[in-house]
Amino acid sequence: MANLLELYLSNNRIDSLPSGTFRHLSELRVLSLAHNRITELVPRLFLKLGKLKNLDLSGNPLKELTPEVFKDVQELRALRCRNCALRNINTQIYHLLPYLSILDLGDNEFKYITPDEFHDLRKLKALYLDGNQLPVVLEHTFGNQNELEILSLARNRLAKITNAAFTNLTSLRYLDISYNKLYRLDTETFHPIAESLQYLNLSGNNLAIGELKYVLQVVTKVQELGLANMNLSDLPLGLLIYQENLVKLNLSHNHFSFFPIQVLSPIPKLHEIDLSSNRFRGLDEKVLLKLETVPIVHLQNNSWTCDLCHIKGMISTWHENMKLLQNLRCIHPKALVGRTIASLSRSEVDWCSARDYGSNTFDESNSNGVGAHNFLSEEGRLGIIAAGATSMLLIITGIVLTIAMCYSKRHAANYYTNEEKRGPENEKIFENPTAILGENGEISFKFPLDISQTTKQKKMVSISSTIDEITKKDPQLTVITNGNS
Repeated sequence: MANLLELYLSNNRIDSLPSGTFRHLSELRVLSLAHNRITELVPRLFLKLGKLKNLDLSGNPLKELTPEVFKDVQELRALRCRNCALRNINTQIYHLLPYLSILDLGDNEFKYITPDEFHDLRKLKALYLDGNQLPVVLEHTFGNQNELEILSLARNRLAKITNAAFTNLTSLRYLDISYNKLYRLDTETFHPIAESLQYLNLSGNNLAIGELKYVLQVVTKVQELGLANMNLSDLPLGLLIYQENLVKLNLSHNHFSFFPIQVLSPIPKLHEIDLSSNRFRGLDEKVLLKLETVPIVHLQNNSWTCDLCHIKGMISTWHENMKLLQNLRCIHPKALVGRTIASLSRSEVDWCSARDYGSNTFDESNSNGVGAHNFLSEEGRLGIIAAGATSMLLIITGIVLTIAMCYSKRHAANYYTNEEKRGPENEKIFENPTAILGENGEISFKFPLDISQTTKQKKMVSISSTIDEITKKDPQLTVITNGNS
């Protein structure tokens, strides 16, 4: 096989290779040993492979690479060692591979990269460091890579990218820093790459809208922008005002229940937008009309609620938007679960009701993992709040009126019985009931009673006297018979 140019041995069960295994393949240009069980690369393994340009070692548990192995393949242009359990790499290897243009070290265990790590790789055009454990990108880390076009730092632990991290990367057009721990980005970091950058992925970071807005004011040449999974629920209308070159926008896996369609006005070249896996329950006609102008729209995996509170506009224009709506399926109510919105007629769809939504809760494990989020409409929730507030106000008013009536009755009782004029001497009646009884057990009705005097000095009235006789003697006691005391 002396004239063989490409050899693919990937996805086998190779666990070892002796020195000089490929020495008869002097014309070999491509060699793949990916996804085997190789734990060690022995010295002079690639003997006689001086013309080899592309070497793939990915998916082998190598743990380390030694410079001796690469002495025979110094013409390499692409080296891939993804998912090889590497914790570091001997930089002497880079010195032996001066023409390397593609280096893939993704999904390894790198925790630190020195500023001069890639000093010898001046021809590098694509560098993949995604899926490692890097916490920071230091200044001038890529200072000698002025030909670098693709840089992936996704899925690391980046909390900071220094201001001069991308210095001299004037050819960079693809930058992926998604799914890190970035909460702040300095606009100075992006100045060196502002004129060349065409792809920027910021998805999965904790960036505030303010930070995002300032960055987008700098990178105005971007054609593809990733803002997925960033907990976004709204977008300022001027966020994309400088992105007139934008062609593809990814806003999936956010919290949008309403989309401010005016935010897309400054980007007339938009060809694809991804709004999947959000919290949309319906779209109004204005949004639909704008989305009609975008050739590719992703709306799947939303909580489509098929009632007239949410999809009225979608039903009225479904015949004009068949392509847009044909793959969207109802999540609620139960009677319409699984039906495509495009297949519904107005007569099949009811108005929403508290009974319908209150009796059912949607399991997030159903329908491709998309859960229902607050099926009641905004109007319904506002109505419940208003009703609760009104009820509370009525309760408070009732309590106030009750207290006022009690106070009024108490005041009236005091007025008729002259309680405020009753002195200590009169209070003794309750302590000494015999004070109002005579020697013969007769009741005295002379007021005020003189407790200190003997009952012999009081005018007595027979206990058998009638009430009429009593009231004639003292007209003030009529209040007692009227039940007001």
